[in-house]
Amino acid sequence: MMESLIGWFMVLVLTGVIGWIGWWQWNSYHKLDLRIDQLDSTLLDSAGTRVEKVLDAPAGSVVVPYMASNLVPVQNTMQMPVQIQSPVTTSETETPASVRLVQD
Repeated sequence: MMESLIGWFMVLVLTGVIGWIGWWQWNSYHKLDLRIDQLDSTLLDSAGTRVEKVLDAPAGSVVVPYMASNLVPVQNTMQMPVQIQSPVTTSETETPASVRLVQD
């Protein structure tokens, strides 16, 4: 009888520990989602946050672990379309084809 009570006590304690770990993990994910929704800039320098993947960054950007981040202002300049003349023509009377590059 006593062994049965000790066994059930251990089951309840271990179930409580597993439940607490699950709640703690869910709570940390929930807090992180809230901070992301609020655009919390301290996430960049937080010791408890590890950046593994960059989803929205200029081409060529990389993640450098254990490196302090710096916010760099970006100038949004509109560029005019560029006309590039093709050096290859099929005949002398035909004008060379041009290519128009458009950037967003």
